[in-house]
Amino acid sequence: MCDPVTLAYIAVGTAGASAYSSYQSGKAAQRRYEAEQRKAEVQNIRNVRSQIREARLAQASMTNVAAQTGGMGGSALAGGTSSVGAQLASNLSYMSDIATENTAISNAAASAAQWQTTGTIFGAVGSVASMGAEATGGYKELFK
Repeated sequence: MCDPVTLAYIAVGTAGASAYSSYQSGKAAQRRYEAEQRKAEVQNIRNVRSQIREARLAQASMTNVAAQTGGMGGSALAGGTSSVGAQLASNLSYMSDIATENTAISNAAASAAQWQTTGTIFGAVGSVASMGAEATGGYKELFK
């Protein structure tokens, strides 16, 4: 059987390696959440551009029909294009709200990963302390 000092060194080394591994895992999780957030932002930008393109196509189609039918100055054209613009603004506002919520969710997940890493590190430290107490005769000897 090993002497208590050797066991304590092994425990400290193992706990240190575990803590470092947990720290690196937390950093990797943080990078993953940041990458997912960037991906969501790119998708949101793509969706915004698509909404704008569709609105412009709808307005151009209305203008084309009005020009072909002689209704270029009519209120129908003005109302139609205005309605498309209002719907676009509403859609973009909704997409902005969703992007804000996605960012909040991503930040919360990253924070949770950091706290989980911190908990794991403190668990390793507590384990070393417990092993140290056991190596010196147990808690009963410490608290006589």
